[in-house]
Amino acid sequence: MRWHGQLMHLLTVGLSMTTPLAHAAEAQVGVRAFAADLLSGAPFIANTDGSPATGFAVASKAVVTTAGNSTSQSEAQANALSGTIKEKASAGVVASSFVVGRNSGASSGGSISGSITLAGPAVPGPATFTALLEGAYSVTGQQTFDNRVGLHYEFIVGTSPQMAGDLLEVCCVAGTFSIPFTWTQLVNPGDAIFFSLFLTTEVFSVAGGSAIDAFNTFKITGVGLPQGYTFTPDAQGFLSQFTSSTAVPEPASWLLTGLGLIVLALARRGTATRKARNS
Repeated sequence: MRWHGQLMHLLTVGLSMTTPLAHAAEAQVGVRAFAADLLSGAPFIANTDGSPATGFAVASKAVVTTAGNSTSQSEAQANALSGTIKEKASAGVVASSFVVGRNSGASSGGSISGSITLAGPAVPGPATFTALLEGAYSVTGQQTFDNRVGLHYEFIVGTSPQMAGDLLEVCCVAGTFSIPFTWTQLVNPGDAIFFSLFLTTEVFSVAGGSAIDAFNTFKITGVGLPQGYTFTPDAQGFLSQFTSSTAVPEPASWLLTGLGLIVLALARRGTATRKARNS
């Protein structure tokens, strides 16, 4: 992708897809938006921002750029506490046809890494991990390949191979995407399972608009462990929503449980009273 390399310098150090850090969930994002309108006296304006490379479990950045009739914006959020990455990018040019020196574009990138440690019986068993990437995109304007949206994703969990792919759409289309990920592997007590997710988006326009909305997107959706297994997340709580291995009763269940205990207590009291009378 055109701006993939420019974003990568914001997303390096500590969030490698092959060597995720142990015992600390980390998140990182980078965003870039540019616009140009030579006819309005603004040949090129770019805004770039990114989060620190290490030491943060939650990262969020957003930038907006305007140059004459061209505008663009980019936003990215990465949350290693919940295991999610969310991104948006859009670009628009107020024109009915391509004009030299008038264009706009944006790109965003996000990554998270974290781990869980397994505990359970001595017998190994199969564990299944699932994730889902979903969102929407639109490309409007002049019938040209210059108007486009793109997305690149990478996901690694445990001993899985790198699950990666690209989405590229050009003018003039709109649609949604939903890409599931599933990996099953044999695990043992004490195993550390590492998760790494990486996502980049980009848009470009010369006439009309392009947008990609991945704000309902890359998320770990399930951790299925063998019978008797439990896990603890890394120090900063990655995947903490899956830590409960025992179902918590709902309010109605608590009520039924309480009524049952009351009935049991009354029954025991009645039995004790009858025994006392008989004696």
